[in-house]
This record gives sequence, C-alpha cells and structure tokens, in this order.
Amino acid sequence: MILFRLFLIASLGALSSAPVVAQIVFSASDLPGAIGYHSRAYVNTLYVDLGRGGVGGPGGPWFWDVSEPPYPDEIVKRLDVVRTADGGHGTNWPAATFAQRLTNESNGARDWSYYQITTNQGRIYYGFYDSNANPDVPAKVFRPPTLDIPASVQYGQIWSRSLDFNDFGSSFPFYVDYAVHFTAQAEVDAFGTLVLPGIGAVPALRVNETLTYEYTDLTYGFLDRTDCFREYYWLVRGIGKALDIISEADYSVPPADFTTASIFLRVFEFSSRPAPDLRVRLLGNTATLDWRPQTNCSGYRVQMLPAFASNNWQISSNWQILAEPATNSWAQAVPPGDTQRFFRVSLKP
Repeated sequence: MILFRLFLIASLGALSSAPVVAQIVFSASDLPGAIGYHSRAYVNTLYVDLGRGGVGGPGGPWFWDVSEPPYPDEIVKRLDVVRTADGGHGTNWPAATFAQRLTNESNGARDWSYYQITTNQGRIYYGFYDSNANPDVPAKVFRPPTLDIPASVQYGQIWSRSLDFNDFGSSFPFYVDYAVHFTAQAEVDAFGTLVLPGIGAVPALRVNETLTYEYTDLTYGFLDRTDCFREYYWLVRGIGKALDIISEADYSVPPADFTTASIFLRVFEFSSRPAPDLRVRLLGNTATLDWRPQTNCSGYRVQMLPAFASNNWQISSNWQILAEPATNSWAQAVPPGDTQRFFRVSLKP
C-alpha cells in the first residue's frame, strides 16, 4: 500500500487562476469521440491510501490538486479514440461508431471499449474487449447497451442504469459460467477546480457512482456472489474522466468517505484543449484577467485568495471580493513581494 498525498492547491507559481466557478454544465459532446484523439494518464492499481478524509465532501466550489509528479508505483496508460475495426473485435458491437483503445505503456497490453455519442441522449456504452483480464471470455456485450454519460450533466443531477452480460470465472477447483447483472447509481455531488499534472487548473464536476455486480452461477448453481464498488470521477471538458478513483471491492456498497482505493488515475496529457474559462497574465506589476463571456447576466464578481497553506484533500475557503465588473475583463496592481495569489470569477448575484 502506498500513501497518495492529496493537496489542495499547492504553489502554482507567481500567479494562479481558478476557472469561472459558476457550476458548469458538461455535455456528452465534451467527451473524446473524434478519431485520432488521445490522452495519457498516470495510473496506480495498488492499494492507495487517500488519507483520513478520503476524497472529501460534497458541494463546492472546491479545489482538488493532484498535480504531483509521477510516483514510482504508477504506470502510464494511453487512451486513443479509434475506429471500431481497430484490433479486429468491433463486429461484436455493430452499432458502435468509435472505440477507445487503452494501452498499458509498460507492457503493451491493450483493451477496447465501444461507444456512440447521440444528440439529446448522451454516450451509449456497448461493451468492451479485454483478453488480458479474462482470456476465456474477452468480449463483454451489454444487454441492453448503457447510457453511461447523459447528454448534459450538471451539479445535483442523478441518474441510474442497469445491464446484463455473460462472464466466466474460476474459484479453484471450480470453473464457472456466470450471468452478470450490473446496476449503477450516479450523482454529481461536487463541483470546482481540478489541478492536473502537466495541464493545470480546469473546471470540473465530480460524479459519485455506486457499482454493483451480481454474479449468478450457471454451472453449479451455488457459487453466486456480489461485488460492490464506489467510484468518484471528475468530468473535464475535452478529457472526460480526468481523475478517477475506485474503491476496493466489498460485499456491500463502500461508504462515501472510503479511504483506500484500488485504482487511482489522473490524466496529464491530452491532444486537444478547450478554450480557458479564465486567463491571468502578469504584465509588470499588474495582473490582467479575462474570461469567457456569459450570456443573460448583469455582470461578474471577481474574487481573490492570497495563498493556501494546507495538506488537506479539499478546503472551502473565504474569498475576498475585489470587484464586480460589467464586462469580461479586469486588472489589478500586484503588491511587491506577492508570490502566490488565486483568482476566481462568478456571475454577479
């Protein structure tokens, strides 16, 4: 087991910015679906100690900082959006329009997941092919396909889904065919700013999802079992799941504040970026802010936080109101000696 240090906004240089903190709306069209897209992530599949506070509480706006350099126990996995014919397995999912190929850069192992993004519905997930995890039944065809990300996602939203597939497993000395019934309940329980290695600060929504797999023994009739997980993932425009934390398996759903993860994934590179919501430039002793204009608003509120000094996973802090400009730009003189300052912009109440 390793201890994964999770800090709330470490030093980001002379000036740092937090994106517009109005609760963003994430669209399925913000997910990677264009052929040729790629991203890379640090992944730890050992048991990761999240600390006493786990992943932190709901609400927001929060800052989540996972921008630390890679740990020795982490591997790199690369995600590529490819045609369904890539790898030669796509005929199992004829309705899919693209696949995500995941490659372990340490050993070259690959698996594929098959999707379609549909207007006004969201992302449809048809199933996956993974001969590394299960060479006996590598193709999992979902019945029915599942809508894993709705067409639009916002803070407070709740959705659920269920599906069935066949699997094969061993519990020595038994070799068992299973019918698997999967259910999931998801809630967007937090929002704020996520700081990623190599990418920086980006607006994010956090999804809290419980996953239940019910295995029915089709061979002997008595080796039934249930595996439950809790997953937190952070949705970022242009990336999708930019941070993904999954609990250990249990017989019942793990608590919301679980402190040990079986998977910890954080994206550090991707091939296309959305326009920044908030940009901060330091010219001489003046900090100039500009941000993406919003429609149907009476103005904006600019706030500042001088510095953070904390080792907590997330903290709600008191921000100072600096101004309420009517346009999408503002400037402020920075006192000599300032080494760290954080800004955020929201709609004027």
